[in-house]
Amino acid sequence: MSTSSRITRAERRWLLLASAIVLTLASLPYLVCVWAAGSELTFSGLLMNPADGFAYFAKMRLGLAGDWLYRMPFTLEESHGAFMFSYYLALGHLARIVDLPLPLVFHLARLVNGFLMLWLSYQLIARVTEDIVLRRLMWWILAIGSGFGWLVMKFGLGYSYYYQIAIVSSSTFYALLNSVHGLLTMALMLMIFIAVLETEKVPAWRIAVAVLLSLLLGIVNPFVPLMVDMILGGALLAIWWRDRVFPTSRFIAVVVAGLCTAPLLIYMLLAIDADPSLRAFAAGNVNLTPSPVGLLLSYGLLWLLLIPGLRIAWQRRSDWDLLLIAWIVLMLPMAYFPYQLQLRFLTGWQIPLAILAALGLKHLVRSVWLQGLVLAVLASTSLYLLLHLTLSRGSVSTALVHYPLTYLTAEESDVLRWLRENAPPKAAVLGPQRMGLLIPAFAGQRVVFGHVYETVDAPRKRQLVEDFFAGRLDQQALLRDLGIDYLVVQESDGTAQAVDVRSLPLRLVLSAGDLSVYRVERQ
Repeated sequence: MSTSSRITRAERRWLLLASAIVLTLASLPYLVCVWAAGSELTFSGLLMNPADGFAYFAKMRLGLAGDWLYRMPFTLEESHGAFMFSYYLALGHLARIVDLPLPLVFHLARLVNGFLMLWLSYQLIARVTEDIVLRRLMWWILAIGSGFGWLVMKFGLGYSYYYQIAIVSSSTFYALLNSVHGLLTMALMLMIFIAVLETEKVPAWRIAVAVLLSLLLGIVNPFVPLMVDMILGGALLAIWWRDRVFPTSRFIAVVVAGLCTAPLLIYMLLAIDADPSLRAFAAGNVNLTPSPVGLLLSYGLLWLLLIPGLRIAWQRRSDWDLLLIAWIVLMLPMAYFPYQLQLRFLTGWQIPLAILAALGLKHLVRSVWLQGLVLAVLASTSLYLLLHLTLSRGSVSTALVHYPLTYLTAEESDVLRWLRENAPPKAAVLGPQRMGLLIPAFAGQRVVFGHVYETVDAPRKRQLVEDFFAGRLDQQALLRDLGIDYLVVQESDGTAQAVDVRSLPLRLVLSAGDLSVYRVERQ
């Protein structure tokens, strides 16, 4: 992928510096959290949407233990294992090799993938325009621009927590703050687009590169190869219409890459269907797009700038213009296709939106000073997230929506350390809901209930946990029927008195402040 004729050495130096600034800003809240932890607390490594973050940690812990097949760690049901979520398993293997904590490896991967996405975004931008000032404007809007998601987070506006997160996560900067595999997904998408459209005649080695990238994308995010094929297919059809010559070699590259990736995706579908626990997880994994009003708020002023940008791109109709238009036009209606993962169709959607919006802004506003002012408005959500996470209670005691999983207490750390060092990975642990989320991520054992999506029959399991600690069921029978190996009891949650440890077959193995760990004794 030769870009030396398009990007100067000075541009590369600027891009390195600008990327370092953006990634430092995206890491600032975590640095503040580490500083604010003190000696009594341990920073969990997560700020926003910690439930999913702990699920990623749990997958990495499977890799740390040497596994390459994914088994759901937040449920007691046994699984045969499947070649899924392999990227996080690989990060766990890497953590074992380099001997680094999982949260640190997670954030190092976030930074590496973020830089890769920012760098490749500029490679795409450089193919859209030769104007260096415009290139930088496009890149800044892509890197820190956003809509009015901060208004939704600040005032709620009637949206549930899920839709608040969905609206804010439309920002690329949110991904730089919070995502690992999402950033790598966008980088691989850009690599594939460049590999296919870079030359008129695609040689065999470039087809091989496209196949390899498509397979990697299928491993990292199995849903996205279909999107890539749709976008490239739409762009190639537009090129065919423009030139009246069918782009045979490019089309062959897309078809070959799709055919080579299809067996992997089919295997994953069959593996899910064959495993009851994975099938239950897939059925409960729902990612819906916010309402059209929510989508308008998600991108805000970018919508208005998109209109002239689309018009200019259509007038020029270069290969890269047609790619961006196909990305916008095809994925937007797919985001409302009646499918439980419809929001995934907007993966990376801000990339073409930002590039075309910057094109429209350049056309409408000639003054560089006014362009900077518009950029500042577009960065409102990014600025809000930074200020909220670094200056408010969000960075000290709670997560973004005051979800108390930002820090672990000293007692929780002691319990997790003891389980990690003494309990076998396949042991079944029953504990309060909070511990059910922490144990698979930081110790590696299975739990009765831990994650709303990754626990089989989650509503019933959650009720079982609540009823056990409230004394509303036969506690000895539940310990026996579920095959519980360890019980974690918390004195300060007001329910410990309902657990009569003297009448149950329990032996105290650890007492850490208000937390106690018991081994279930069996004949």
